[in-house]
Amino acid sequence: MSLKGAKVEKFRQRLLAKRKELLSGVRGANVKNMESTNGEIQDIADQASSAYTKEFLLSIGDAERRMLKQVDDALHKIGKETYGLCEACGEMISERRLEALPFARLCIACQEEEERAKAEK
Repeated sequence: MSLKGAKVEKFRQRLLAKRKELLSGVRGANVKNMESTNGEIQDIADQASSAYTKEFLLSIGDAERRMLKQVDDALHKIGKETYGLCEACGEMISERRLEALPFARLCIACQEEEERAKAEK
């Protein structure tokens, strides 16, 4: 059993919208980061605040880049007609899970197992 037709198209549209949102967010953060370094002489407190802001923006950018890759991977799976299949066990990911997280790559059981394994390390 796999997702077909209108359901896949609905998820594809949601993924494309999320991709567009992420790309505009990354661009906005980069512009904001560039604007914050306008070459003015800053006191120590301003420099510390500016450094923290840059680090924060870079970490947000990294998280957005990871999510963008997940979205792109999901869109690629739609093209290969493997969207909605768990990468670990090969079973269908529930539609409820895909509604909540359209770029999910694992079913709930496999996601929980992966998180348990990471926690044990």
